[in-house]
Amino acid sequence: MKLKDILLDLFGSHEPDGPGPEPIPAAPAPAAGPKAPSPAPPKPAAAPAPAVSDPRGRDEAAVLAFVRRHGGEYRRVVFTRNRRIMASVGKDRGVLRLNAAFASASDEVLAAVAVLFSPSRGKRKEAAKETVRRFIDALPAPPPAERRVRRRTTSPADRPLVERLQAEFDATNQTHFGGTLPRVPIHLSRKMRRRNGHFASQPLEIVISHRLCTHGHPGEAEHTVRHEMIHLWQYMTGAPVDHGPAFRRMAKKLDVHPRATRPVRWKGR
Repeated sequence: MKLKDILLDLFGSHEPDGPGPEPIPAAPAPAAGPKAPSPAPPKPAAAPAPAVSDPRGRDEAAVLAFVRRHGGEYRRVVFTRNRRIMASVGKDRGVLRLNAAFASASDEVLAAVAVLFSPSRGKRKEAAKETVRRFIDALPAPPPAERRVRRRTTSPADRPLVERLQAEFDATNQTHFGGTLPRVPIHLSRKMRRRNGHFASQPLEIVISHRLCTHGHPGEAEHTVRHEMIHLWQYMTGAPVDHGPAFRRMAKKLDVHPRATRPVRWKGR
């Protein structure tokens, strides 16, 4: 799976200084009497403290150079506008795809990205995940104009496949979640090549690879539905949507592979 679908994106910027205070008019001179002494000129306002330097505006080449200095063995960095999958690597692990928000990330966050997809495990990798997650969680939601709700339709030929997967969803919901999960729509995608499925929260939906349904061994697509249901459960309970310890414990109960990717049994192989 994906990671949100783990999901799950996004960014802030320093505002330019606003206009200075309006000038204060001088007090009118008295009508009579001795001339009053001129008031002492006001002390100039203290200059604002300089803004803390922020490494914003890195381009793809600069991010690539930085993560490689911190151990990331990538040939290329590609910025995307994908807010569903904020960071990912390809099968050969040579291309690092990052949401463009990472151009504004701090050195600490980019160093964590270098560790995130490395072969290392343990506390160092968990700390890197948490650093990246905090960065993503702190990013503001996109303005309404940027939110696009995809309208999905199911072709008549695909309805039996969707009904089969929906039956798996309903049975698993009752058996393992006490029927507490919302009955989210399940859709099929013919564009999925590297992933078996994903869960999305805006709007709530589960999407499964059409090829997995038609060319996978019996049960492979249902396995992916259960995987995505764990992410739905994480989202509904307010837990991080990831493949951490909570995911692995629930995966064991649902007989689901505990990692984001898994080997698939294909028909005829």
